Amino acid sequence: MQVWLIAITAFAAMVLAGLYATREGEAFLGRYHQAFMEQARVNLADMFLFIDPRQLYIANIAILVAVPLLLWAITGKLLIAALAAVALAVLPKKIYRWLKQRRINKIQEQLPDALMMLSGTMKAGLGFTPALESLVKDGYPPLAQELALVLREQHLGVKTEEALEHFAERVPIIDAKLFVSAVSISRDVGGNLAESLKTLAETLRRRLIMENKVKALTSQGKLQGIVMALLPVVIAGYLAMMYPETMEPMFNTWLGYAVIGVCILLEYIGYKMCVKIMTIDI
Repeated sequence: MQVWLIAITAFAAMVLAGLYATREGEAFLGRYHQAFMEQARVNLADMFLFIDPRQLYIANIAILVAVPLLLWAITGKLLIAALAAVALAVLPKKIYRWLKQRRINKIQEQLPDALMMLSGTMKAGLGFTPALESLVKDGYPPLAQELALVLREQHLGVKTEEALEHFAERVPIIDAKLFVSAVSISRDVGGNLAESLKTLAETLRRRLIMENKVKALTSQGKLQGIVMALLPVVIAGYLAMMYPETMEPMFNTWLGYAVIGVCILLEYIGYKMCVKIMTIDI
């Protein structure tokens, strides 16, 4: 009788635990789905990428499930599969950030030539808004897309200064703020806006040249940081393949997991320190 009571109690506990895990899992997936869709919608709209977020979510879930299971089946190491799952979970945010930064860098490269074209068009006799429309028509994305959004806001009744402020908020670089400030000051106090834009374009071009020189001079240090971060991983993988018995405790004991965790933390700190040292603001 006691055995049956213990068995029934254990079965009931397992059922309740399963129901609780199922409910919490559904709630977690719901929150993850909502956060992923909102993040995808906002980031894709900011970068003018017209992709259905639902398709990205389905692809993300498929990769998030398939890749860790495949690594677990190949290596037989649960730790590797768990690390892969964590990396894939944070990967979309990193991709969005990389795409956004690449877009901003492209706008920064296009802005000096665009301001020079805008200055030349205004010297030919056009006003600021018609010159901006001509620049959007003849320009290239992504800068042309952002300026087209400025014109669209003007057509909807937004003041020019406010539309340009929105442009500076979407493109958070000092070059865009200088452009907006030059236009706003010229419209408030008067002055030759064409000459101001020409001078600003030359200044931004010289600044961009200086930044490219600094990036070239610091590229070796950044590469050293990447090599330093990847070298222990490569060595650990080589030792795991050549001497599996010796490396077995690291991948199958809690002490080994702790060592791996400490190594990952130190690797991250070292890489961030190298990047910080090699990052020079102009």
